[in-house]
Amino acid sequence: MSDSADMKTAADRLQSALQSLEGALTPLLDKMTHLEGQAKEVETMGADRTALAAKLDESKAKEESYTAREKEFNSLADETTQELDRVIRQVRSALGEG
Repeated sequence: MSDSADMKTAADRLQSALQSLEGALTPLLDKMTHLEGQAKEVETMGADRTALAAKLDESKAKEESYTAREKEFNSLADETTQELDRVIRQVRSALGEG
């Protein structure tokens, strides 16, 4: 009976040790799950940041293109205004007004 009692005691001690181990591992597993979730969030934010940076670069390129077109348009408008002024002066001169 002593062997049986020793086995029962050993089994109880083993069961108690397993429960203690499980109790110690549960918070670690919870932390690990939380950290994995945070890592996924960081990865998602990194991908979003990359996409936003690409869109920003594209917007800057468009703005630069529009700025160049605006400068060209303003230059053409100035040339056109000067040409119209020249033509008006010639017309006035031909009509004897200037």
